[in-house]
Amino acid sequence: MLLAGATLVVYWPARHYKFVAYDDNNYVYENTTVLAGLTWHGIEWAFVDRQADNWHPLTWLSHMTDCQLFGLNAGGPHVVNVAFHCGNAILLFLLLQALMRDGPEASPRQTDVFWRNVFVAGLFALHPLRVESVAWISERKDVLSAFFGLLSLLCYVKYAHGSGQPRLSLSYRGAVIFFVCSLLSKPMLVTLPLIMLLLDFWPLHRFTVSGAATVSTLQRLLVEKWPFFLLTAIFCGITLVAQRPGLPGQNIGLATRIESIAVNYTGYLEKLLWPRNLSFLYLQPDTIPAQQWAPAMVILLLISALVYCVRLQHPAPLVGWLWFVVVLLPVCGIVSLSRLSIADRYTYIPGIGFYLMVTWAIADMAGRFLPSTLKHLILGTVAAAILALCALLSRQQLSYWQNTETLYDHALQVDPNNSVAKQNRHIYLFEKANPGVRKPPPE
Repeated sequence: MLLAGATLVVYWPARHYKFVAYDDNNYVYENTTVLAGLTWHGIEWAFVDRQADNWHPLTWLSHMTDCQLFGLNAGGPHVVNVAFHCGNAILLFLLLQALMRDGPEASPRQTDVFWRNVFVAGLFALHPLRVESVAWISERKDVLSAFFGLLSLLCYVKYAHGSGQPRLSLSYRGAVIFFVCSLLSKPMLVTLPLIMLLLDFWPLHRFTVSGAATVSTLQRLLVEKWPFFLLTAIFCGITLVAQRPGLPGQNIGLATRIESIAVNYTGYLEKLLWPRNLSFLYLQPDTIPAQQWAPAMVILLLISALVYCVRLQHPAPLVGWLWFVVVLLPVCGIVSLSRLSIADRYTYIPGIGFYLMVTWAIADMAGRFLPSTLKHLILGTVAAAILALCALLSRQQLSYWQNTETLYDHALQVDPNNSVAKQNRHIYLFEKANPGVRKPPPE
């Protein structure tokens, strides 16, 4: 409740915010089917038609429900987004607690692990990179997909803890059903089966990285997850078909794409570690110089090598790092993201892995180098200061989402050469001055 309360305090001003003239028109205030609320035609349309280069029927149904309940009052959808985010913070904490319930992590360091879980969930709830997913009505799909994805993982952990539990148990079926709901909200979590496999390694300890039984155990765990991998393949195909008309025809060489992927990953790391100059739109550069992509590759290789070398004594950093890398795969640049290089909203679930890696690595190092009498005091003080700073930065970042003008003005402050923000701002101001031509977002 403390996590939810702190999150609610940070995001409470959003209840007075407006729609923004960037995708909100396609998703809500100019979409006649959505504006009609929940109708049989709307339900059929949500599952059959492709709109805004995406297929996410549950997200459409949630927007229709908003219109049914609140009409064109933007405060309603904003409050719903905040409520989902608060719920996701609670679900993440419960998931971490359930993961650490058994095994060597649970005892004798139960209190220590509890506070690590609190800190990871607190970072997820309060980090400034969450603002875009929560404050942008069009990104309902982020919080909705994460909500069902975390429920799926919770059910899977319950299934995994039940030794000898049949695969058709209620918890296993719940994991599959919630996974489907997550993909129907947004296909970002197509990598969830791989996350389940990572959790099987740690902290569930369902297999080890050495031993004669490793291969057979891995085969059994992979076969166990065949419904999840099948759903992943199906939704990947649907997503590629749905988004293909919106993807530009870029003939990018393999080397250039690898360079772009490396730079994108380090860009996300930079934003997670030092969240400054955040914007709703980071444009893809025309070229990437060697002095940018070469250090990026070195950083990624060094982190990968480090977490691999300490995997036996400290498996948490490896699992956290792979969580971060794997969940970001669909949006790291392997598939063209049109004008985008990176986006704050894409870190909503991947960021959990990064928080897990850093939290456990620092806490384990502190346990080795700090005296036990000072360790908890120092770590607790630093953790509280970090969460407080994140809350302040999130409140500041939230203010830029008040309306279209504040959003575009801030984007141009971050990058005065952002041509998309500049053009869209001119269009918005023209529509606002000439409402007879085209209506601006409803006030």
